[in-house]
Formats: sequence, structure tokens, C-alpha cells
Amino acid sequence: MPNDPYVIFGREYPRNYDAIVIGAGIGGLFCANMLQRGGMNVLLVERHYMLGGFCSTFRRKGFIFDAATHFYPLLGNPTTMTGKIIKELEIETEWIKMDPVDQFHLPGMPTFTVPSEFGPYVSRLKEWFPHEAANIDAYFAELRQAYMYGLLYYFKGVSNDQAERLEKFTMVGKLDEHFSDPRLKTIMMGDAPHWGSLPDRTSYVFDAMLRLSYFLGNYYPKGSSQKFADDLGRAFTKLGGKILKCAEVEEITTEHGKAKGIRLRTISKRDPEVFEFDAPVVVSNADALHTYRDMLGERHCGKWMIEHLESLKPTFACFLTHIGLRGMDPEKLAESEGYYWSDPDVSDVLVNVFKIFIPTHYDPEIAPPGCQTLIVQRPSPVSVAEVTDWPAHKTWLEGKTMSQLRKVHPDIDEHIVVKSSASAHTSYRFTNNLNGGMLGWEMSPEQLGSRRLPIY
Repeated sequence: MPNDPYVIFGREYPRNYDAIVIGAGIGGLFCANMLQRGGMNVLLVERHYMLGGFCSTFRRKGFIFDAATHFYPLLGNPTTMTGKIIKELEIETEWIKMDPVDQFHLPGMPTFTVPSEFGPYVSRLKEWFPHEAANIDAYFAELRQAYMYGLLYYFKGVSNDQAERLEKFTMVGKLDEHFSDPRLKTIMMGDAPHWGSLPDRTSYVFDAMLRLSYFLGNYYPKGSSQKFADDLGRAFTKLGGKILKCAEVEEITTEHGKAKGIRLRTISKRDPEVFEFDAPVVVSNADALHTYRDMLGERHCGKWMIEHLESLKPTFACFLTHIGLRGMDPEKLAESEGYYWSDPDVSDVLVNVFKIFIPTHYDPEIAPPGCQTLIVQRPSPVSVAEVTDWPAHKTWLEGKTMSQLRKVHPDIDEHIVVKSSASAHTSYRFTNNLNGGMLGWEMSPEQLGSRRLPIY
């Protein structure tokens, strides 16, 4: 019968919904939960066989590895907006507060540790750089303004002179305006590679909004990132929502200029099947260029939209090396966490900067007894279409990473149980993000607000 539910992978799926959400990354999972809790009947579609996108995990020889994302600002703090949403959605994830927030290893200097509280952080900066104390106060006074007025401008839609004045600046532009000591400037932009762009390209206002949020709590989900994603999925289905995995949306269908639903194709070892679902609301959590160019098509969104999206600069991908260790000193591993810079020049981000993260420092249970997990991250500014030999590319970058890691831990090879690396191509295959970009488009001053994705 035309209105009978589809049977897909042995489960029944009604053909009609109030809303369909494409992509079960964390954004899609939150969106689906909030729509379902608000009274809508929602279908969440995911092309992968597991939830989470960049916030998923994989297992090797008893070790659980976070695929990409490994820390979550604000979510464990119930006084913040996102923390309140977590509580309202009854998400069961247990959060482990990360203290210190980060560490920076610069040549010729001791390790700079960032405390989890803002006051001690500023005091430490002044202790290390007393000649810049007044400038540090002035910098953070303006950073607070950028934080508050940026939130009003970009999240509340409240126009204000301060945000419009500050939005043209990059991180480096403001650091150069306030400071003269290159070591201090490097510490202040030490974690900029995480934004997927160079500090002299990254928006000062964007950085301010995220940097100050760290001091409201930076957290790791107990049980790994996958536990968090799966908890969001369980909360959604508990409300009555439907999740369809291993299904790739081929088209967002339209009628009279409005969304009508989706057409999808299953992805599994079985022969693919095609299904159509109807919904007056379709939300895409997928890459925007993929959404407009491939799922909607030029005939529905116009050539100008696709050209605009193609003109935007994406963030870098991230090359990750995941290592399972046995018998290393947990304290020495914890001391080695953080970003490593070999030169204060911002171009060093593309050449030598890397980060070490030790998930078992926060949750030892994600590795076998007596073992630890170590993840090395580094920016990978490549075009997926231009790399012709991915195995060779991966071997070269992994070799470079291991060479740098051996300088930090000379005996690490004696403790390795398992090692696996993921390139930009890996990220692209699993997320469809343009070039495997870690944060979509670059957060540069010219790519903020309506200049990012115009609403029409």
C-alpha cells in the first residue's frame, strides 16, 4: 500500500514526518532532539553506520580512540546555555572537567600551562611577562567587549558599534596592536591551529567568543566522544524520533519552491535501495556546498548561491595519529600534552605545529589496564582533489609526526601496541566536508555572519 511504512534493514519507517534532519553529527543530533521535544515527528538520516560525525570513535585492540573532536567547552556546566540544553534534553553523559585547559611548549621556554580559571590564567601571564602587564589588562578588557558584543551581534542579531568595529580584526592584528613580546603573542595564539586556519586569518571576535568560554568549563565525555553521540541518539529515540543510518541523501525534493522531503539511497553490503520520505521541513547538517550543489541543485537554489559557497575558503583538515600504548608513565604523558611550536612565526602552523592529547588522562577506562591512548593532531592544508597518492601522503605525514613525537618521548616505540593515522581524505570520506575541513569554512573576518551563508 502507498502509505505503508518502509521496511529498511529490518525496521519500519513511516513515509511522512514533520521534519527530516540530514546528518547525525552533534549539530544534527541536537537539532533532531529539540525538534522532537518541541512536538514534531522527526526522521534523522545518517550516511555512516554510527552517530557523531567528527565526534565518533573507533576501536583497535581494546583501545577506544576519539576519531577527531576530543574536548567540549561549556557542555558540562549547567549554568551555561548549552549546559542547560543538555539538562533539558536529559542527556546522560557524564562530563570530566579538563584542568589545565591546555599547555604550550615553545622553544627555549618552560611549558606554559593554562589554568581552568580565568583569574589565575591572567595572573600567570603577568608573572611570565611582567613588562607586558598593563598591556595584558588592556587586551583582556577589549577581549571581553569582543566576547559580549560578538554574542549579541552574531547570536542575538543585535547590531552594535563595538562588534562592527572589532569584526574586521584578525587574532594577529589585535595581538600586534597590544603586545611586543613575540613569546607572549605565541602563547596567546598557541591553540589557533584548532580553528583550522592561520592566526593571521582567524577572526579576533570569533576567537574571543570561544576563548573566554573555555573558562566556563572545558570537558571530556566519560566513555569517549561516541558515548556522548550515542546518548544524544538514545534521548532522541526515547522521545519517539526515528534514526536511519547507512543511508545517503541524494536529493532534497521540492514542490512549488518549498521543501517536500528527501530521496535517499541505502549504503551497505546489500544491493542499494532507494526510498522517498516526505516532510515540509528539511534541515541539513551536512556540508553546505554539498547540500546546495548536490542535494538541492542549481535549478532550485540558483547559480549565485553555489558560486558564493565555492568562493569561500574552507578550514584545514586535521591529520591525526592515534596510538595505543602500554606501560608508559601517565604523569610524563600528561606533562607532554598540548601544542608544540618550533617558531613564533604564524607560518609554522602549516609546517611544524602539532598537538598531543592523552584521553586516558581523563578517562583511563577507554584503554586496557595499564595502557594509555595518545592522539597527535596537526593541520593538513591540502586539497582532496589534488593529492594523487593518498597512501604515500599518509606515510609521509605519519613519519614526520612520529619523528617529532620521538623527540618528546624517546622511548615511545617500545610501548606502542597499535598505531593508526587518518588523513584529510579520511575526514572527507566520513563527513563529506569540503577537503575534510575540521570546522567547515574558515572563521576569517570576511566570512562571518551573513557573509558566510546568506539567508534568502
